Amino acid sequence: MSLRRTLSALGLGLVAAGLVAACLPWSIEAPGTARFVSRGLQQGWGVALAARGRTEVVLLPLPRIVFEDIRLTEGDATGPVLAAGGNLSLQLGLAALLTGRVEVDSLTLDGSELVLPQEAGDPRWSAAAERLTHSIAGADGDRPRRIILARCALKGRDPRDGTLQTARDVDLTISWPAWSESLAVNGGLRWSDGSARITLTDLRPYALFSGGESPFTAALTWPTGSLNAQGNGSLRDGLKASGTGSLQTRSLHKTLALTGGGLALSPFVEDFAVEGSFEAAAGQIQFPSVTVRSDGNVLEGAGSATFGPKRNAVQATLAAENLNLSPLLAGLLRLTGFDRAGDDAARHSRSLDLRPFTGGDLDLRISAGNARIGPVQLTDLASSVLVREDGIEASLGRANVRGGMVKGRVSLAADGGEAAPTRVKAQGSFDGLDLGALLDDLGQSRWVLGATRGSLALEGAGHDVDALARSVSGRVALESADGALSGLDLADVVHRGGAVAPGALARRNGRTPFEHAAVTLLFADGVGEIVEGRLASRTLGASLNGRVALADRRFQARAEILSRATASADGAAPPATLFEIAGPWDAVSVRASAGPRPTGDEARQRAAPDSFQRPGADLPLGIRAYVPATGP
Repeated sequence: MSLRRTLSALGLGLVAAGLVAACLPWSIEAPGTARFVSRGLQQGWGVALAARGRTEVVLLPLPRIVFEDIRLTEGDATGPVLAAGGNLSLQLGLAALLTGRVEVDSLTLDGSELVLPQEAGDPRWSAAAERLTHSIAGADGDRPRRIILARCALKGRDPRDGTLQTARDVDLTISWPAWSESLAVNGGLRWSDGSARITLTDLRPYALFSGGESPFTAALTWPTGSLNAQGNGSLRDGLKASGTGSLQTRSLHKTLALTGGGLALSPFVEDFAVEGSFEAAAGQIQFPSVTVRSDGNVLEGAGSATFGPKRNAVQATLAAENLNLSPLLAGLLRLTGFDRAGDDAARHSRSLDLRPFTGGDLDLRISAGNARIGPVQLTDLASSVLVREDGIEASLGRANVRGGMVKGRVSLAADGGEAAPTRVKAQGSFDGLDLGALLDDLGQSRWVLGATRGSLALEGAGHDVDALARSVSGRVALESADGALSGLDLADVVHRGGAVAPGALARRNGRTPFEHAAVTLLFADGVGEIVEGRLASRTLGASLNGRVALADRRFQARAEILSRATASADGAAPPATLFEIAGPWDAVSVRASAGPRPTGDEARQRAAPDSFQRPGADLPLGIRAYVPATGP
C-alpha cells in the first residue's frame, strides 16, 4: 500500500474515531462548564445553576451537557431554591455555542424535587415563569423546543387548606417543534389521594401572547372523572375561552374534595356528567346549551356557574322528558337516617346540620313531562331548589299524581353558628287525588276509594331528627266526598255488635260507601291531636278522636260508629259501637272497646257526626289555650 493511501485511510479512521467519540458521553471535571451554563441561564431565564456531581458532555449530533446532583435557584446562587437533586440535561444550539452564548433547545430534569411557593407572597418562580413565557411566546426570539420533567417530585402548598404537600412521579413534556406553530403539553402526577393526567394540544403561544386567539384541545383525567374541552381562547382582558366540552365524574362529592371547592347538595350526587357549549371569562362559565346526566336521568337546558373565593354559585333551568327521582329520595333517607329500619337510636340521633349541603349557592329549576319517585308516577312536574348559605328551599310548583294536583314547599334554615338548631317548615296541598290508587302504587292495601283533597302546614326545629319530631307544630287536614272504604262493611260490623265477618271473601267483598269523610290533626310539641274525624253515609256515621306521637311513632285513637237506624219505642238512639285503635305505626291493633255505650241525649248528640269537633278547634293555629273574657 502506498504512503498516500495509508495516510488517507489513517485520516479517515481518525475522523471516524473523532465522530464516534463526539457522539459518546464523556465525563469531565470542569467546574467552569457549570459556571458558563449558569451565566447563560441567568441571562435568558433568570435561573442560576450549581452542579455538585459529575458532568457529561456529548458533542454530536447536537451539543448536550448533563449535570448531576444539581441545584437551581432564582436570580443568583443565593436566591430561593427552585429545584434540587437529580440530573439536568441541556441540549444547546450549536450556532449560539460557537459565539459563546447558551441557547437551550431542549431541557430535561430527571429525578429532581421542584419547590413551589411555600407561603403567601413567596415570589419563587415568578421571574423565571415570566421569562420562560416570553421565551415560549417568541418575544425574545429564543425559546426551548422541548422541556421535559421525568420522575420528579413537586413540593408546594395544598390549594385546599394551605398545608405543604408533595406530589410524586411528576412527568411533564412541553413540546413546540421548530416547524410547527402549535405547542403541546402532556403530563401527570401522583399524590396521596390518587393521580391525574393532562393533555393540551393545538395551542398557538405566539397568537395567544400577542393579544390574539388560539385554538386548544384539552383533556384532564383524575381517579373519579375526566374533563374534555376544545375551542378558542385568548388572554386579552383576562383569560377567556369558548367552545364545547364535557365533564364526567363517578362521584361529584369526591371530585370536589380534590379541588377543595364546594357545590350545593353535592352529597346527594354520585355519577354526574355535563356536556355542551360554554363561554368562560373572569371566574364565570356560561352554558347556552347544556345536557346534564345523573343517576340515569338526562336533562337539557341552559345555566351558568360562578367560582368565587368564598362560595361557588350555580344557576340552571333544565327540562327532561322522563325523570327518575328515586335515587334522590334514597339519598335523602340515607342522610337523615330513615333508611335504617328498626334502628331508632341511630335515626333519631342523626344530625340536621345543613353545612354539608350548603357548600355553594344554587338556583335550579326543573320540569319534566313524566317523573317517578319509587313506584309513584308524576306528570307535568315543575319544581325548583334554592340554596343559600343559611338554608335550603325546595318547591313543587305543580305535579299531577293519580288524577290530582299536588303543590308544596319545604324550607330548612339555620340562624348561624354550630349551636343553632335547624328550622324546618313544610306547606303543601293536593286536590282530586285518588288516594286508593296511590296506596296501591306504594304496595299498600287499597282500603279507600274516591277523590281526596288535603293540606298541611307544619314547622319544627332541632339539632337532630328526634328533637325536630318533638317540636313539630301545625295542621294536617284530609277530606273526601262520595267515596268508599274497601275491605270493610261498617254497617255489618255494627249489626254484629263490633265483630268483623270472618273469611277472606267477606273482607274482599266488604265495602262502606260514604258521602263525606274528613280528618284534621293539630300538632303541638310533636303530638298531633285528631280534632276532627268524621264519616257520614246513608246508613251510619262515625267519629274518630285520638293522638299521633311523631317521636315515638305511635298512634292511639277511639272510633265510634253510630247506626242511622230508627230509634226504639222509648226514643232512645241505637247504641254506638266503639273501637280502640293503638300501637306503633307499622303494627296498629284494632279491638272493640269495653267502655260504656252512651244513651239518651249523649247518644243523640253523638249520632250527628257532622257536629263532632273539639272545643277550641276553630281557634287560630298556635293558640293552645283559650280563656273567655268575663263580663264587666
